[in-house]
Amino acid sequence: MQVYAFAKIDDKDAREKVYEQIKSGKSRFGMWDQKGDLREHYHGKNGFLLRIREGDWIVHVNSPRYGRCVAVQAKGGYDFDEGIDCKWGTDFCNYIPVDPDTIIEFDRNDPNILPSVNLSPMRRGQRVLRVDDFLKSLENVREARYSENKGELRGILHLREKVKCDLLPKMTTMIHDMNRSKDFERLLKRVFDEMPNVESIQNGFGWRTDHGADLIVEFQNPIIGVSLTSKIIVQAKSYEGDHYDLTAVSQIEEGIAKYNADGGLLITTAEKTEQLEDRVREAFEKTGKVIDIIAGSDVARFIIRYAPELLIGP
Repeated sequence: MQVYAFAKIDDKDAREKVYEQIKSGKSRFGMWDQKGDLREHYHGKNGFLLRIREGDWIVHVNSPRYGRCVAVQAKGGYDFDEGIDCKWGTDFCNYIPVDPDTIIEFDRNDPNILPSVNLSPMRRGQRVLRVDDFLKSLENVREARYSENKGELRGILHLREKVKCDLLPKMTTMIHDMNRSKDFERLLKRVFDEMPNVESIQNGFGWRTDHGADLIVEFQNPIIGVSLTSKIIVQAKSYEGDHYDLTAVSQIEEGIAKYNADGGLLITTAEKTEQLEDRVREAFEKTGKVIDIIAGSDVARFIIRYAPELLIGP
């Protein structure tokens, strides 16, 4: 069994039409410039659709609206038809027959979904590799396992929710208040320096002088006497509210090209937005390099995990 995540459809009208098609038994995938059936006209990376088989799962991310997901199980392989009418013409001619009785809808950040299940596809269609965790997550959703407070787990669940919803956001706010601009870069450098086999370099003093890299971080991975190195470009933004500034992603793109890096990381004390996620996915399609985001309360979680003494002392 395999699991595939289909990324958000930008156009609201098309997204709603595809959602209705799922409920009628067809999981559709669009390619506006497609010439014909993929079995006759191969279309690059989208050929993965031909590998979907009966029993596989498809997750439409940010459908029918941002933050929601629709999971459905395939009951056959790839097919092609007349598609649906969109503002730009006929599209979404590719489809996988699905069983509407298997549809499960949930919030992308539902606590019943295991964190290891990646529902932020970089491509328009991407495999979810942790199949067992995905199936466990669906079981959790069906049973609302972590939506209830039962017995002796109640205190733990409430404490975990308080830490996640109250304490971590407050800690990130304090990190922002006490570490603006270059101070936030210096703080993150200290965090990376605490990681084993990691070397970080604070680079330059701003856009146009640092070539898009606030930090250049190299991860040394020794394997049987051979040292392999991965290099990532880090952009650090100490913001508040929601992160709508997309220039940070452009800076990461420039840093990856300038320093021949393997990927990029945006760390922002603000909350990530739909626009930011879309821009990161666009950068991945353009560069072929993975760019990830650590945002909001995850900044506090990141520092607690790797350098807790920076927050609470030795």
